[in-house]
Amino acid sequence: MQEYRFCFTLDTEPDNLWAGAKKLGFEHFLRLPDFHRRLVDAGARPTYLTTSEVVEAERGRRAMDCVLEAGQCEVGAHFHTWTRAWPFLGSDHSEFPRGTQAHQLGQRIEEAMLRLTCESLHASFGIYPKSYRGGCWSLGKSTLISLENCGIEVDSTVTPGLSWKSLKGGATDGPDFRRASPYPHWLGEPITARPSSVMEIPVGSAWVPERARPVFEMRYVGGAIRRAAAMFGFHMGFGWLRPTNQSVGTMRAVLQSLKRSQVPTWVFMIHSSEIAPCKPLPSEEEVEAFKNRCVGAIRTAVELGAQPATLIEAKQWILKRGFELHSLLAGQEFRDDGRNRGS
Repeated sequence: MQEYRFCFTLDTEPDNLWAGAKKLGFEHFLRLPDFHRRLVDAGARPTYLTTSEVVEAERGRRAMDCVLEAGQCEVGAHFHTWTRAWPFLGSDHSEFPRGTQAHQLGQRIEEAMLRLTCESLHASFGIYPKSYRGGCWSLGKSTLISLENCGIEVDSTVTPGLSWKSLKGGATDGPDFRRASPYPHWLGEPITARPSSVMEIPVGSAWVPERARPVFEMRYVGGAIRRAAAMFGFHMGFGWLRPTNQSVGTMRAVLQSLKRSQVPTWVFMIHSSEIAPCKPLPSEEEVEAFKNRCVGAIRTAVELGAQPATLIEAKQWILKRGFELHSLLAGQEFRDDGRNRGS
């Protein structure tokens, strides 16, 4: 009988980065310990992919200490290029435009940013992070070198079915994951003889039904079908495990599709700052509804037979179970026309 694991991941970062404020805030961390308990009580083992600014701020560090003391979680690494000054770059590069992708800055800078993040987390918690997600979904062909050199074992940046290409191009141009595999795989060139040490465990997503994907990708026809299906209370088209903007019904359809396809790992993704009013969720009522969707999604995964795991626990389980893993360097097979960008 096929077994499954689900991972509930949080990009753990300062308040409402979407607003573009010059000064970073950390007010939402007052709510994080209670939210952690709510996630654990629902059946999750959260992974907190955390930026260095969080642990350098007293309020953020204190909240993370509470979460770690409560247990049943993991702290991984996450960073944005523009939210802090990077001491190794000097004054000439103290700021990057919002949305700058780390992999667009070159492997040396990308690695230095990741190393500083990992060392900050280690200095604060005595825990060296082994899991990672790229800020703004940054992942390039040289990122594997950065991850391996910094001791990262699991990446969860790939979002199958979505593109993060920028209409502006340049430093804000992200990867195109529309043709990415939803299955866990090794990051690396398929033709290389050198095995990769970094496992990619993608964020959960699916086209429902999968065989109708070419129709859904037609801009007007696909939209009409999705709207018609929604009127009758069921999901058709693309969906992903993103409680911010996906209903529990949509996430259930995605989970069922992943189960039918025997994808062994189901990764949910949110931002920590969404537990307080922010640009995506402006009111307390919307925030509470979002939290209920998180709980509902976790309970649905459990109902469908999956057990909770952190990202590193999921990797260990995959290796123990002996799943067949292929190598894939994200981006090498993907189209570059920029359609179907996510949010």
